[in-house]
Amino acid sequence: MKTIAFVACLFAASSAWAQAPAPAGKPLITNGSVQVTSEDFEAFLLRAPEDIRPELRASADRVAKALETIYANRVLADEARKIGLDKDPRVQLRMKQINESYLAQLWMNEYPKTVQTPDFTVRAQEIYKLDKARFTEPARINATHILISLEGRTREMALARANEVVAKARPDENFAALAKNYTDDPNFAKTGGRFEEVAAKDLEKPIADAIFAASPGAVVGPIETKGAFHVVRVESKLASRLRPFEEVKDTLVTLERERFTNLATDRRAGELKNTPQTKVYEDNISALIVNVDRDAVDRAHRPPLAGSQPR
Repeated sequence: MKTIAFVACLFAASSAWAQAPAPAGKPLITNGSVQVTSEDFEAFLLRAPEDIRPELRASADRVAKALETIYANRVLADEARKIGLDKDPRVQLRMKQINESYLAQLWMNEYPKTVQTPDFTVRAQEIYKLDKARFTEPARINATHILISLEGRTREMALARANEVVAKARPDENFAALAKNYTDDPNFAKTGGRFEEVAAKDLEKPIADAIFAASPGAVVGPIETKGAFHVVRVESKLASRLRPFEEVKDTLVTLERERFTNLATDRRAGELKNTPQTKVYEDNISALIVNVDRDAVDRAHRPPLAGSQPR
């Protein structure tokens, strides 16, 4: 679309324009009676959480795509009105439902801000004391890893190569250089074979069991896993650590506050929906339900067999 391409170029040429709101009501795209203004763009941004809106404004591509969406929808909606599609009573009801859905979500987002919350510090302390395992970081290890793959080798050949690595891995040997010469690790170019502060759960069990039982400086291996042998030099270990309460306090308090406000919001929504005036017409609702042949539905959605002719 030429108009949108022009808009994209305009935004790319001016970083200040991309990062700051346009003046209120300034026309951005026009086509006869159809126009898109800066106010439309501000309204479109309401779709995104408030904290990421600055990021959206800073991207010329995203701004252009937003404007293209607004403009295309407005042009096509105008055509729909011209042929009377908006006059259908059910279409009008559906548009009303869409409007109500959006307003309801706005209410769900705004109501929690009005809820008065207590100080959850004591509650956070209780959670911390009762579930210290949750706040305990596992032991971690730093190491360099060499992988000898069975691909293109027999098990015996791979094991012999792994044993060759172990034999060469003397204390004064440059293990990183050894890894570069021997490893079949496809990620070696990116990682250099390094395990940076990995926990046991992050590794295959045979490797984790072997290296976490070893001392720093030890060369461990060959360790056999499915499809490979491994040789690992353990460099250092970090002991398991219980995070102090002050380190996790803010997170716990925030979680408890959110839980409290969410429950309060759900409770208030329930009060609004379930009043003495609420009446449910069960017979009328039951009349909406249509019995269908489930087997026929399953057959209709089942992919045809190869070579079969459609009926």
